[in-house]
Amino acid sequence: MPETPTGHRVIERIKIFLEAIKFSHTVFAMPFALMAAVLAFRGGMPPVARLMWIVIAMIGARTWAMAVNRVVDAHIDVLNPRTAQRVVANGTVSKSSMMIFGIAGALVFIFAAAALSPVAFWCSFPVLLILGSYSYAKRVSMLCHFWLGLCLGLAPLGAWVALRGSLPPELLLLTAGITFWVGGFDIIYALQDAKFDSDHSLKSIPSRLGMIPALRIARASHIAAAIFFATFGVAYNLGTIYFCGLGLSAILMLQQHYVMRNGSPDRIEFAFFNLNGWIAVLLFLAATVSLWLETAA
Repeated sequence: MPETPTGHRVIERIKIFLEAIKFSHTVFAMPFALMAAVLAFRGGMPPVARLMWIVIAMIGARTWAMAVNRVVDAHIDVLNPRTAQRVVANGTVSKSSMMIFGIAGALVFIFAAAALSPVAFWCSFPVLLILGSYSYAKRVSMLCHFWLGLCLGLAPLGAWVALRGSLPPELLLLTAGITFWVGGFDIIYALQDAKFDSDHSLKSIPSRLGMIPALRIARASHIAAAIFFATFGVAYNLGTIYFCGLGLSAILMLQQHYVMRNGSPDRIEFAFFNLNGWIAVLLFLAATVSLWLETAA
């Protein structure tokens, strides 16, 4: 059956919104939420329905956070040659439409949280505030990179609380690892806007400290991330497979710094997305396989 012009326009509109919120970047946080879910049911398998609600909640939260960012930053994005073609900045999508899209994402997140547990439902509201606040972080502190990391680091905490109704302190080691991992690669990503941020009084580590110090801080952040990920593995006795995955992830982190050793801006996108997407997936698969082998033994 041929696709109608109206149907084609709807699909194109959906594609525009998904590209605007960088939906593909969900890969950075989703694996950690699923890792926590598998760990919460150690010795068994999480119910498929509950896993699906976690996935839906993650999609809703991501939609909310990025829609707010696109609306709040529209007047800044239009001035930056790198971001001037973002759909809200260039007028392809209105601020009100993007905000409606974001609110819809927030409602999906709240509904999914309610479907998981009453505790998750009540926690969903402060989580939305934290996620929305990231858009203002660069106006307040050059530590904004780590605030973004904390936002992603909430993913495993949320999944565990939703499934178990409690929060083991050992899980904070995973959140700390995510915070420093994301903070490190976001510093690298921010190198391409260092001059623009400085000229427009926006705070980032590259704009305040310069390229070389920024790369050193990013390197230190990734060392800290590896240590926290390793400590998390020890705390939960995740076994050899997990640490092999962590070793490969550490190599990918090192690869980012090798790629960026000269601060070449044309390599930033590769270092940012290609390598980091694999790190999250590798850690999830390594932890999951380790737990499954433990159960089968």
